[in-house]
Amino acid sequence: MSVLTRSARALADLLGRDSGIIRFFRPWYETVLDWTTGGHGIPWTINDVTYRVDPRHRHQMGGAYDARVAQWLSARVRPGQTAIDVGANVGVYVLQFAHWTRPDGRVIAVEPNPGARTVLEKHVRLNGLGPRIEVVAAAVGAEAGEAALFAADTDGMSRLGAPNPALEGRTIPISVPVITLDDLCESRALDPDWLFLDIEGFEIAALSGARRTIAQRGRRVGVIVEMHPDAWEVAGTSRADAEALFKELGVVPESLSGERDPLASHAHVWLRPQP
Repeated sequence: MSVLTRSARALADLLGRDSGIIRFFRPWYETVLDWTTGGHGIPWTINDVTYRVDPRHRHQMGGAYDARVAQWLSARVRPGQTAIDVGANVGVYVLQFAHWTRPDGRVIAVEPNPGARTVLEKHVRLNGLGPRIEVVAAAVGAEAGEAALFAADTDGMSRLGAPNPALEGRTIPISVPVITLDDLCESRALDPDWLFLDIEGFEIAALSGARRTIAQRGRRVGVIVEMHPDAWEVAGTSRADAEALFKELGVVPESLSGERDPLASHAHVWLRPQP
């Protein structure tokens, strides 16, 4: 397989990775990759750790995926801890949390998109992580109920409430259950050490449904949020709502990706407990 991948990379570099001929042959190449491994996935390195992944989705799991955020987390997540990944998509952070919390940590992966969830479950199996990872088929919000998810295959920019403009013409509305993090934790007697949220604008709504969980853990819980303020209006929230919630929770948003104002633009944010 190494000869095959080296040859394919050389050809892609020569012709251009986004050239028409490479795009045409890519599905065939990925099928061959899958066949050569007997369906057991290909070795794929994410932030210096090698996992096994479905070759058809390797490009959703970049080699330096959110490298600064991953480095920050890897220095703080401890063996045996419990992490909840909300908006898990195909599992790039799920696999990393499982690695950081090994050998007996627990990961709850929440993903409403059926297409992404199928790939996520495959990645869990390929890496032998079934006993430590639970996949929950739901979206997360401020209240329990149902909502329309505008999904585009396995794309991580699929969004509740309205189609993501970046996916114009590609989305299909799917009715999905919505749960709260408080209900999720209480129904499973979870006491999470980490909450990680990437849900395309519904992060403030989700955090408002996690008040009891965060309060019970006090200042020991680590909350990392990928902020999408350009989509807050779709979720019915605003910057004022976010600031009020953070004040209530006793946390201060601190950018992990270098933004001066972590609530003004897309950013990875740590909700740092106030002294």
